[in-house]
Amino acid sequence: MYVVGLDRSWLQTPFIFHHKLIKGDDDIAIFERHGVREVFIDTARGVDIAEALSEIRPADAMHTPTEASPVDGAGAVVNKLAARAPSAAEAVLQPLTMELRAARVLHNEALAVAQNMFDGAALGGGPVKSEGAKKVVTDLMSSIARSPEANLLLMQMRRFQKDLFSHAVNVCVLSLVVGVLEDFDIDVAGLGVGALLHDIGETRLPRNLIRKKDGFTNAERRLVEQHPMLGAMLLEQNLDLAPCARQIVLEHHERIDGSGYPLGVRAGNLSLAGQIVAITDAYDEMLSGRNQAVLQPVEVLRQLFMQSNAGALDRELVERIIRCLGVYPIGSLVELNTGERGIVVAANRTDTLKPTLRIVMSSNGLIHSSGPIVSLADTKSGAPERRIVGSLDPGKERIDPMAFLKLAPAAAG
Repeated sequence: MYVVGLDRSWLQTPFIFHHKLIKGDDDIAIFERHGVREVFIDTARGVDIAEALSEIRPADAMHTPTEASPVDGAGAVVNKLAARAPSAAEAVLQPLTMELRAARVLHNEALAVAQNMFDGAALGGGPVKSEGAKKVVTDLMSSIARSPEANLLLMQMRRFQKDLFSHAVNVCVLSLVVGVLEDFDIDVAGLGVGALLHDIGETRLPRNLIRKKDGFTNAERRLVEQHPMLGAMLLEQNLDLAPCARQIVLEHHERIDGSGYPLGVRAGNLSLAGQIVAITDAYDEMLSGRNQAVLQPVEVLRQLFMQSNAGALDRELVERIIRCLGVYPIGSLVELNTGERGIVVAANRTDTLKPTLRIVMSSNGLIHSSGPIVSLADTKSGAPERRIVGSLDPGKERIDPMAFLKLAPAAAG
């Protein structure tokens, strides 16, 4: 089998990466010695799949067995593979559900790494040590490659946590999703580290100022606006940090029309990585209500478009980021024109208004614990036309999105 995740932190194992092909009992024994009790596998990359396919003769592959027709050995392999193959609905949800637990471990590690680094910077204990950040970013990149949806869902579940560490991890995840999915000529690992550290300069500001809920005085605002510069200075002594990471820390509040801070730099003198984090930082700030009133996802996107129309943000970059994140984020509860309600399980990068949903409530108010998965982009004749008419608050509706994001039970044979 090909392992893609373990139930143990990378800090507790000798492995640099938690994905490898299991070649024999010795590999399993190493896992056991380090306390591993559960692994996550990629069924498409295991040796058993290749061996099974090699047993199928061309004639057998074209033969469809029925109850009346005998099934020979090769036909049985076909039948077994067919029984193992997920339905079209499961094929959409399966990567998310398979990756969710492993991704949760990584997110918790990222939170711990961020807190350790930020606490160390606040105490002034010498150069910022970035080894932990680089390792957790590498693991997050692998997890996002397997399922960006699982990582975005966990970020959404944390959206109302307003502490500095949660915000740092959220921006890191958002930026990595964009970096992994879009074909940018950019150091994606450096992007992730810079995003994780983008607000490290806030650790050098007075705590009562950071926690202040009311508006700042002019003097207080000028001091707060120095945190990108303070962060860049903190990282000056870190020689093994990717160059773009320090640029991100310095530039994440700059705007392409020169209206940002701390230096008022304009487009042409700003890095692409810095502009990406500028947008994902603003996105999470508005979505979580960290320094302002909480906005619904659709309103957050409207605000980003307004800023791009005003010239502060690059319009094409905003559009590409929204294409990755979706108009309706993974895990959103939405209401349809049919009266049904659904949970967003996958974005549609071709048409962001038509994601894939799991239906969780029928038009007559009945809850579906394992409801059907539908693509709003499905235009098959006879299928009901479904479109989203609004977002709903899961708390007010007493619907826990996580309870519905699992595979439907297999039908009895």
